[in-house]
Amino acid sequence: MARSVAWKRWGKRIARLTLAFVVATAACAICASVGADESSGENSGGVFHFDSSTRWPEWDSTSETALRFRVDSVVKFSRNEDEERSFRTSSVFFDDFAFDFIGDNGEIIVYSFSEKKFALIDPIRRLRSEVDAEEIDRFLENVKPLLEKRNDAFCAFMLEPTFEVSRKEDELLFQSKWIDYRATTRAFDEPKIADAYFDFANALCKLNVFMNPGSVTPLARLAINRRFEEEARFPEKLVVDVYPKGKMFFNRSFQASNEYKLARRLSEKDRNRVMRAIHFAAQFQEVDFRTYYQKSNER
Repeated sequence: MARSVAWKRWGKRIARLTLAFVVATAACAICASVGADESSGENSGGVFHFDSSTRWPEWDSTSETALRFRVDSVVKFSRNEDEERSFRTSSVFFDDFAFDFIGDNGEIIVYSFSEKKFALIDPIRRLRSEVDAEEIDRFLENVKPLLEKRNDAFCAFMLEPTFEVSRKEDELLFQSKWIDYRATTRAFDEPKIADAYFDFANALCKLNVFMNPGSVTPLARLAINRRFEEEARFPEKLVVDVYPKGKMFFNRSFQASNEYKLARRLSEKDRNRVMRAIHFAAQFQEVDFRTYYQKSNER
């Protein structure tokens, strides 16, 4: 039973990294109670809210500024000798918003590009909450001193990650003593799609740590993002090997692979999912992040 619960928790964390580049969350853990205290404040109180008054774009509009595409992901991961698990996720980019779906009935995350704000939607408990990107950045800054005090070489690397980067045609290899990334990439067709993709990818990296206080910092993932963004490369497949105790023979404790597909046109299923998320944002009870976080961990 404990093993299945552990897998469920890992699955929830990893599945949330739809566009973020996966890295282990077990090593270099911050005390969960400390993270929860730092991240459980009230909403930022800005003018913008994801509710019935939100100005959502019209699905049938054809303006020149319309930006619509989808990224599907299959995440596979294994830890030690445990069996491999996998999850499917989809991120629908719909003009000023990105909708991240975990399965058919899982948590929905909505991101506003202009407002730099997340809506967290729980379809099962019919709850929603909001988190501002600035609030997440403040949390991450507060966590860094706690990590700096730990006498842990893996933590030290995660605070200042550096990689030896090599390239062979469309493949990029990022290597270090602690983490290796192997990526198969292709060029983006349009700069505006690349910009939206990495805007959301970077924000989602940070949100994952914010919502999982035992996670490591997102700096290694952000460093990988930055290289892809500089070259405007879309990662079609990314494999990461993590060595929390350093790279030694038979010492790998975690591996994850993520295969991505970018669809330039949205489907009727995408439309139905987006409309459903908009309805939830308008109808569900809004709670502060502390309440949402506690109830999510009770599941």
